[in-house]
Amino acid sequence: MVSPMRPNVILIVALLVVSAGVLAAGCTTPGENVTQPTAPPTGTETPAVTATTVAETPAATGTTTAETPAATATTAAETPTTTETTAATTTTAATNATTGATTAAGGGTATVDLTAQNIAFDKSTITVPAGAEVTVNFDNQDSGIPHNFAVYTDSSASQSIFKGDTITGPATTTYTFTAPDEAGTYYFRCDVHPEQMNGDFVVQ
Repeated sequence: MVSPMRPNVILIVALLVVSAGVLAAGCTTPGENVTQPTAPPTGTETPAVTATTVAETPAATGTTTAETPAATATTAAETPTTTETTAATTTTAATNATTGATTAAGGGTATVDLTAQNIAFDKSTITVPAGAEVTVNFDNQDSGIPHNFAVYTDSSASQSIFKGDTITGPATTTYTFTAPDEAGTYYFRCDVHPEQMNGDFVVQ
């Protein structure tokens, strides 16, 4: 005869098995073990920022490169102007130097030592600068004989440039006069002995 408690034991065992199955299936509520997708906005925004930065960098670089040649070209264009100014200054300096040389050549002073002896001058040619202040140191060594020094435009002696006082030797004197401004060959002589004592007075 079967014990009346046996069916109850079987029922309890069956409930335990079912409960164990439920626990084995998982203790979490439905929907909790579904992995939520990661929000895409964060991953999408980063490339956008990167793309913007990369796009701006070439633009800035291009602007700098374009502006640099322009500044260089401007400087190069201004350089010839400085060169032209220097050339003009050099030309002016050269002109002034030439003018100064011409001025220095004219005028000035000249000193001539002239001796009269045995009714003759010791020089047949006297050369002086144009417009110079001429000093003639005249030495008459002919005892008891008068001599002088005179300058004329030519050998006709019709127009005098300078006539010095006559002195009787032995004696010395100094004659001072201004030479003609115009270059050329003039004539000098002793007015007392014009045939024996004369020569060329050259103005350069």
